[in-house]
Parts: sequence; structure tokens; C-alpha cells
Amino acid sequence: MTPSRSVPARDGATLDTASNGVTVSRPTRSQSADPVPAGPVRTCIGCRRTAPRSVLVRIVGVEVEGRLLAVPDPAAVRPGRGAWVHRDRGCVELAERRRAFARALRLAGPVDPAAVREHVAAAEEHRTDGSTDHGTTRHGTTRQGTTPNRKRVDEV
Repeated sequence: MTPSRSVPARDGATLDTASNGVTVSRPTRSQSADPVPAGPVRTCIGCRRTAPRSVLVRIVGVEVEGRLLAVPDPAAVRPGRGAWVHRDRGCVELAERRRAFARALRLAGPVDPAAVREHVAAAEEHRTDGSTDHGTTRHGTTRQGTTPNRKRVDEV
């Protein structure tokens, strides 16, 4: 009889070899090293990174007077196919360069993302004036991975 031995595999599984064959044991979600985000996860069409839905803004395609427009849908309630982008100018610019708006929204022809640019610029300006939550929920608790608002030492 051959002794049993454990051999680590690339994907985190463990291969246990014994005289009667090979047994594969995989780590459960609670054992994996990657944190599981709370709530739905979406992919930004600009940077292609996944993020919780709460940090992205939904974009929908609308036809107005024969022009195709990408329009922000912050409440995520408008009908039709949607795409998601970070509230960051860099991600919007990257999505424009890659022509990702038309592709993600499955629209034929060029799409004007001016309304999305304005929405993101307004959101960035709003964040920098200190009047937003910066990582806290409306109940005052901190979202996972962020720190609560604190006044800078020189502002006190």
C-alpha cells in the first residue's frame, strides 16, 4: 500500500494521492484569500475592473433627434441595456478612447458621452468640496474598505 500525500495545485486545490486514486479538495469561499464584496458587482467599461455597484454609475443609450447619446442613470431605473463606469474622468475618457459606450450598449454608430462626462465632473467636484459622505452610508456606518470622514488636523 502506498502512503497518502497532499500535493498543492495552482488554483488553491489540494490533490490527495492514495493507492485507490486521486481526491481533489477545493477551498470553500470562506477559506479563499479574496474578500467577497457585499452586494452586486459590475465591470467598469473604462478600466475593465470589477467593483461594487454602489461605486459605479449606470449608463443607458438614448436616441434624441437621430443622435445616439450615453446618458447617466444614477438611480439605475431607466429601461434598456445598461453599462457601468466609475465616477472618474479617467475611466470615462478611457471608455471613449476604446469606443466602449457603443459596444457595451450595443448601439450602431457613434455615441455622444457628453452627459456622462458632465455627470462625472459634477460628482468629482461635489466630492472635493467636502459635502459628500466619502465612504460612509447614509446611516453613518463605514463601507467596507473605506475610512470615515475626518477633518484634517490643519482644519481644526
